[in-house]
Formats: sequence, C-alpha cells, structure tokens
Amino acid sequence: MNLLDKIVAAVAPVAGVKRAQARLALEHARAYEAAKTGRRTAGWTTPSSSANTEIGPALERVRNRARDLVRNNEYAARAISVLTTSIVGTGIQVGMGKSQDLWNRWVDECDADGQLDLNGIQALVARCWKESGETLVRLRYRKPDDGLSVPLQLQVLEPDYLITVNELTANGNVIIAGVEYDLLGRRVAYHMWRTHPGETGYNGSQARVRIPATDILHVYQKDRPQQVRGMPALAVSMMRTRDLSDYEDAELVRKKIEACFSVFVRTDDPVRTIGAPGDTPDARRIEKLAPGMINYVKGSEEITFANPQANGAYGEYTRTQLHAIAVGAGVTYQQLTGDLSQANFSSMRGGRIEFNALIDQAQWLTFIPMFMKPVIRAFGEAALLVGKKDVKGITPKFTTPKRPFIDPVKEVLALKEQLASGMISPSEVIRSMGYDPQEVWEEIKRDTETMQKLGISPDKTAGLSLKEVMLQPNAAE
Repeated sequence: MNLLDKIVAAVAPVAGVKRAQARLALEHARAYEAAKTGRRTAGWTTPSSSANTEIGPALERVRNRARDLVRNNEYAARAISVLTTSIVGTGIQVGMGKSQDLWNRWVDECDADGQLDLNGIQALVARCWKESGETLVRLRYRKPDDGLSVPLQLQVLEPDYLITVNELTANGNVIIAGVEYDLLGRRVAYHMWRTHPGETGYNGSQARVRIPATDILHVYQKDRPQQVRGMPALAVSMMRTRDLSDYEDAELVRKKIEACFSVFVRTDDPVRTIGAPGDTPDARRIEKLAPGMINYVKGSEEITFANPQANGAYGEYTRTQLHAIAVGAGVTYQQLTGDLSQANFSSMRGGRIEFNALIDQAQWLTFIPMFMKPVIRAFGEAALLVGKKDVKGITPKFTTPKRPFIDPVKEVLALKEQLASGMISPSEVIRSMGYDPQEVWEEIKRDTETMQKLGISPDKTAGLSLKEVMLQPNAAE
C-alpha cells in the first residue's frame, strides 16, 4: 500500500478495502495467463531443470521407442526416410580446388567397414541422427603403408556406445552424460563401451574406454545452451503416433465385428431352433441361413438382426492426427502420407518453402559444421602427414542435394529472372540444383569443343532433339 492507500484506509476502511481489492484485480489481469495457477493449469508440472537433467534419464527409453516405431510404424519410417533424403540426398558434394582428385580418391576409401563411400556414410550418419537423436563418428588414423590415398577412415557408431554417466574425475574435470569437460568447459574426451552394449553374443561385462574428443565427431541437434546429448526427431510426436496406431487397430477390430452377420432368436421354447434339420447324432437342428429361405416361426418367437453403426469420423480424425505427427516430425503432411488429394501448386510450394528452410538449418547449422567440416579438417591433417601439401589453404565449397521442381516451367522462369536481374550468380543457381559449378563449367567447355569439332553450332541446336542434332551437317556418324 502506498501513502494514499494508507490515508484512505485510516479514514474510510471500507473504501480502503475496495481500493486494495481493485489493485489486486488489476495486477492479476496484467499477469501472464500462462503463469496463473488454477483449474486450467492444475497438474501442469513445469520444473526449471537444465537440458541435460531432462534428457539424461529419458534418453535411452525414448531412443529405443523411436527405433521401435521406425521398425513397425509406416509413418515413422517414412518421416525418417524423408528427413534423411532431404538432408543428404545422394551426398553433399565438396569442391576441394587443386586437391579435388585426391579428395575424390579418398571418398571411395574412407569407410572403415569397407562397404560405403563418403556419400553413403553421410546418409548413415543423418539417418542415425534423426532416428536415434545423435550419431558418433570415430576418426580412424591408419599407417602410411596401408595403401590409402590419405591415411584416415571413418567409423560410424550408434549413440549406445556412449556411456550415460555423470561424475567428477581426479583431475577436476566433469563428465556429463558420458562426455568429459575440462575446467574451461571444453570437450576433452568421450567415455564409451568397447563394443555395442546391445550386441548379440556379449554378456554385458565389457571394458570402458576413454577416447579423446579430437577423435570423435558428435552429430546432434543442439536446441538449448550447454545441451550435451540429442533426442530423436520423433520424440515430440511419439505418443500421438502410437495412439493413432492403436486407434487404427481398434477400428480394424470393430470393422471385423461389423462384418459378422448376426441373428438373435427369442423364443419361449428352449428346444425349438430356427433353420433346417441337421445330421447330428442328437437330431438337433443346425442354425443356418440360405438364399431364398422361408421359415415359419411361432407367435412366441422373434428374430432380430444385428445392425452395426458405422463410424463416419474415422477419416477426418486420422487426417488431423497425421497433420500433428507431421508437424512434430518436421515434415509436411504430403511427405508423411503421400496424400495429394487436397494439394495444389500453391499449397505444395508453400509447404516446401518452409520445409526447405528447416532442411537448410539442419544442413548448414548442424550437419555441415558437426560432420562435414571436421572430416575435411581431419582429411587435410592426415594428408599433410604423408606429404600432400596441396591441401593447405583450401576453402571447401559445399553443394547440397538438388530439390526437384514442383512446377518446372514457373520455377525455371523465376530463376532466369533472378539471374537476369543480378540477384543471384550462375554458380548459385547451379548449386541450388545440386551440381558442382566447376564440374558444370568444365563439362560445358568440353561439350562446346566437341560440337565445334563436329561442325555443330550451339545456336542451331537450341530446342532440337538429339536425333535432329545428329542429322546436322558434319555431325559424327
């Protein structure tokens, strides 16, 4: 109460009470509605814990459930596939300048398992990241005489290898969820199992190893400051996905029950039955229905047919839930379901614009800085150790996967207008289509030289088919 309130309360207590009540009501009205307590917010538990406190106890269970959904639920499997394909496609290409040939040779040799190239490793890393919440990649340095163009290989590991332990070390470092930090807050090591804890054939009693942080690439989406571990992309929509699956199962059972044609006979005679006589030993009649059958019943008997009621809201409810699942997984409804019945060019393009912005973030803010750039740095360091000095001073150029046009005519015309107005460069246009500009320029140069040797004018062949081009004068036989 201020001075005026105290004076009013002393002179007129009733008026003072009204002033205090009005002030409390005004303060209550000005407060955030989400901060109020009452019937609407009863049971809403909101602890102020850190990201690691929230993620740590739930990570393993959520991760295992996400994998189970991907194995057994079509929508979950589709969401992970869409995210993986959109982030890496057939591989994020890297322009390495004068070291391009060395890089291209190493791309085919980099898998420690000897099965994939770097493009396949990218897809594996992205899929594990989205499905399990994070991916570990161990840098495996090899001997110079192992026959590799660069003595380095990559080993992709699931996050199960990382031990979920929180403790202090003897030198004062702290371990949070298996990641060791020094006194300056820098990652210095990862504490991991030597083998996968869920691998068949191991009894669980295995060694714990400490691997320097310089040898491990940890790929995950960092949503909060000081967050150490990542959560699966399906974590938000996981319960809704499972509930929808249960609802579909229940609806299927109901449909099966509806398909059963049931007849109920009410009679006062426990011996009499409806239907034709049977050949049973006790001469009891066998109840059955036949086309055109006419049967007489007594006045005390009544026949009632089951009349199941159809559920008309099934489709609309399922569609609504799938929209929510798609939003939670970070994909569009059309991508999740393949349902284009309610889509047109504007809606498809509008949804793709927002989706592409999310994919750009995943590529340029997580995947490239956490995986691609560290791999390139390790490649350069390993190349220098064996005398490959061409890698010094190279700035890599990344080309992300091309995005297919929804309406090629309209979108190509838009690109041409932007190019003509100087808003974008030809190289940027080529990169947006998923190609390396340097390779495109070199290919155009080779094709132009070949056409000149054959006496084919590029202007004359514009708009012609391949057959018409080959029929030009001086064309190769």
